[in-house]
Amino acid sequence: MAKNEIVCDSNVFINLLRNDLQTVDVVRRIGEENIIMPIITSIELVKGSQSKKELKSVIEFINSYKSLQINRKGINLSLELIKKYHLSNNLGLADAMIAASVVITDLQLFTFNVKDFDFIKSLNLYYPPSISNIKRK
Repeated sequence: MAKNEIVCDSNVFINLLRNDLQTVDVVRRIGEENIIMPIITSIELVKGSQSKKELKSVIEFINSYKSLQINRKGINLSLELIKKYHLSNNLGLADAMIAASVVITDLQLFTFNVKDFDFIKSLNLYYPPSISNIKRK
């Protein structure tokens, strides 16, 4: 993985699918070739499809990005994150898996839901300069 690559949370890809102009602009600035989709996000996007036509479109969209797989080390870290933060911060399974996969690759995570990840201090979050209201506590 290259250091200029950015892993994006599910909400970023959902905004891209909705053609949100602010999100599209940020992704263009990062460079679409530098955007990585966690495998759990791929699963979430497929699960959210409402028709065969939408499913086909979502699969094409998923295939246009690099995929971040989760290995045994990532699964183990996901479990540790859940143990540590489930009760105190309501950390969910998908977010734990995304966070773990980002931490073990030493990349950054771009998300619009900073509060879902802010308490994981080993996680590097990406703050696009053009979206100034996204900040870590």
